[in-house]
Amino acid sequence: MAISWRRIRCLLCVMVSKSLLKFQKWCLLIGLLCINAALIYVSFTYHVAHYFFMVLLSSNTVLQFIMIIFILGHFLFKTIFFCFRRKEKVPETPEKMVMLLPCYNETFEELTRSLDSLVAQKNIDEHPRMIFIVVDGNVKGAGMEKTTQEYLLQDILEPGPTRFFENGYRARDGLFMPTKIQTGYYKGIPYLFVGKRYNQGKRDSLCFARSFLYHFQKRSANVMTMFSNELFEHLGNAFVSQGLENVEYLVGMDADTVFDEYCIWEMLREIRKNPKLVGVCGHVCVDYDGKNWGLWSLYQSVEYSQTQGLRRMFQSRITGKVNCLPGCCQLIKIDEATFGDEVLRNRFGYCPKPNDLMTQHIMGNYSEDSIHASIIFSLFPKRQTAQALRAKAFTIVPQDWKVFLSQRKRWALGSISNEFVMIFRPGIIPIERLQSIVAVMTWFITPFIMAAVIALIIILARRGDELVRDPVFMSLFALLLFRYIYTFCIGIWLPRNMLERMQYFVGYFFHLATSPFLNMIILGYSLVYSDDFKWGKTREVIKGGDDEKMDAEGGRGTL
Repeated sequence: MAISWRRIRCLLCVMVSKSLLKFQKWCLLIGLLCINAALIYVSFTYHVAHYFFMVLLSSNTVLQFIMIIFILGHFLFKTIFFCFRRKEKVPETPEKMVMLLPCYNETFEELTRSLDSLVAQKNIDEHPRMIFIVVDGNVKGAGMEKTTQEYLLQDILEPGPTRFFENGYRARDGLFMPTKIQTGYYKGIPYLFVGKRYNQGKRDSLCFARSFLYHFQKRSANVMTMFSNELFEHLGNAFVSQGLENVEYLVGMDADTVFDEYCIWEMLREIRKNPKLVGVCGHVCVDYDGKNWGLWSLYQSVEYSQTQGLRRMFQSRITGKVNCLPGCCQLIKIDEATFGDEVLRNRFGYCPKPNDLMTQHIMGNYSEDSIHASIIFSLFPKRQTAQALRAKAFTIVPQDWKVFLSQRKRWALGSISNEFVMIFRPGIIPIERLQSIVAVMTWFITPFIMAAVIALIIILARRGDELVRDPVFMSLFALLLFRYIYTFCIGIWLPRNMLERMQYFVGYFFHLATSPFLNMIILGYSLVYSDDFKWGKTREVIKGGDDEKMDAEGGRGTL
């Protein structure tokens, strides 16, 4: 009877949560449509409001222009006064590091490519290190003969001592997670394998690894942690046996990502330059996977390059507040500001309740990398993060509409929710708060912006000669043109070789012509499905038999 009541309570909670989310979704949709319709109506009816609308429409362009000016000024200053460049401070003893590989339903080929790229890293042979593999659940992806755990334990990793913990640690949902631990070597590098019985999401895996490393470094005694004493002691002994009594850095990557052979070395060099740095990200590139001119890859490659070559570069060079350290390529210092309980367990690892607002659900499920950085900046305003553009990582990108929209929905909702919250977070520096305000406003009035662009094209066709003589219009047009010239020039200095430059320039014009339409499609798709927190087609799993009972989509088979 107790089990029956528990199931009934769980079902009621799920129903209430879905109803609340759907209600909030429709409120958001209706509010967005009404505001944009009102803006469009007023702009076409009352010409005296044009200057107000110019501020709305040009705010993002002006902000980007300011960022470009600061980037160019910083470059010229460091070039002329090179003596002011930060010097790399090499410690007497090589830093110890852990290379984290969170997995879910990756294939044999994806796993081996990622692991091999970690083994092949150069200039870090003197650094004691270990590969930390955390598999979230035990499921198969489409076309997979085995689960990811089976591929790793049976076909990829060398055999080693194995131990099972029924109550290994307390997961994000508050329940204990049965956990399998195996240690051994992969091509000469020690590894620690953690296999979770149930799927609780990547964030749960990150909390597991990061929280353990923090408490292991602090040698926490008589402190309440998320781990059982037996599991914590077992993991600690595994690290000590490999000479990792004190770990300084955690290298993060994804199981569908490949590191350039100097990737970790370049991130390590960057973080050594500034004692305030607690995290560094690399340059995430598109893995073309043999299809050098695929339109999907070209489009997304340009998106990646423009994001990393403009706003993220401004944050790295000027403010020291890179607000997203991509999980597929990052190096983070093990510190209270990054992995302490206040950051990880109380905020980053928060599991949304059924009656929480949609924003809390979104931030509890999406964009864990940017949310983690914003928490650090809020609680520890003096800490900084940076970008190492020479640290290259190559990741597989979506190649069809379903996967692309599913991924972009998570990115769009996650990032804009984080930007919205950053407006009100304490400790955020003014320029980052301003960027968040502009980002949220621009996202919310995207339909109005598209209508304004269409109206501008019509006016140019009818009265272009008059606009050319308008100083306000020409000034704004010059700022916009300057931004496009800068993003075009990214293709000159960011790619490594001529092939990558040609790919960027071809993708640049394709992106220029199609991005307005794709952005509208992504906005509409994200809003319509904003109450659906499944991964959709991004990481599709095959369910059946015991897998469906033990590790269904959503985690434990408790209902």
